[in-house]
Amino acid sequence: MQFARHETFQFREGWLTKGLRKIGQEGIADVFLSKEAIEELGMGNNMVKSLRYWMQATGLTRECKKTKKTQELTAFGKLVYDYDRYFEEELTLWLIHYHLTKNDTLASTWYWFFNVFEYKEFDEEIFIIQLEKWVKGNGGEVARGSLKRDFDCFISTYVSNRTSRTTNPEDNIVCPLQELNLIEMIDTKEKRYRITRRNILEIPKEVFLYSLLDFAMSEGNDQHKHISINDLFTKAKSIGRIYSLGLGELIQTLELLQAEGSIYMTKTAGLNNITINTEMCAEDVIVNYFKQHCEDVSV
Repeated sequence: MQFARHETFQFREGWLTKGLRKIGQEGIADVFLSKEAIEELGMGNNMVKSLRYWMQATGLTRECKKTKKTQELTAFGKLVYDYDRYFEEELTLWLIHYHLTKNDTLASTWYWFFNVFEYKEFDEEIFIIQLEKWVKGNGGEVARGSLKRDFDCFISTYVSNRTSRTTNPEDNIVCPLQELNLIEMIDTKEKRYRITRRNILEIPKEVFLYSLLDFAMSEGNDQHKHISINDLFTKAKSIGRIYSLGLGELIQTLELLQAEGSIYMTKTAGLNNITINTEMCAEDVIVNYFKQHCEDVSV
């Protein structure tokens, strides 16, 4: 578990693009630790540290320890770099959310909220008390101040502050994941929030297929074994958890994937399961999406 490594900054519009460009295009693998980092990235020292963290937390890069720490693009990061390095497609933002919220090691608070936390409405006190219980229940210990910083950063990641936009992109503090409208403030005076429900038809179905294939692989399933619908609804890192789906929304999602032939649902001995019916891996889903939907990609 790790907390408050973001230096109090949520990642902002344009940040991840900067990291991808420096590592993927310019090949500066040690950009975040170089003496020229501030000049190279056009960011303050703490923002550089923050971006170094967010590149890993969102699954775009990994750090390799050689003579000094350097970063390299992951398979997911390479695909984002090749096809949507400017984060223009909603698909990309949803998959950034997916990789962030399944990262129990680097983004423990984000993981906990979407995979463990049971409240649909909450405020800061509920959030921090429940997070602290989870940490202690797993044998960990963390200062409440760190949890407070994570709460503030988490809210800034997902909850839109319409007054924060500026005319200068370099000064923009908006996090791109706010566009997903996953969490909203319902009481400005008491500062209460709730998880919102999205129309499934408004989300690219490839988001769910990618996440389902990745989940199956992480669970050790080959692509033709059964996965229980209950696991997809309740298990950590499942599409039901990470996208905050109700059971009806999950079934609707699976029906969409079944209609296109990617999966089929079965009932055996009273158990509801799905069987993956495609030879594609998760990365193939991204490639196919951009080839089919985008004439001008960022290759």
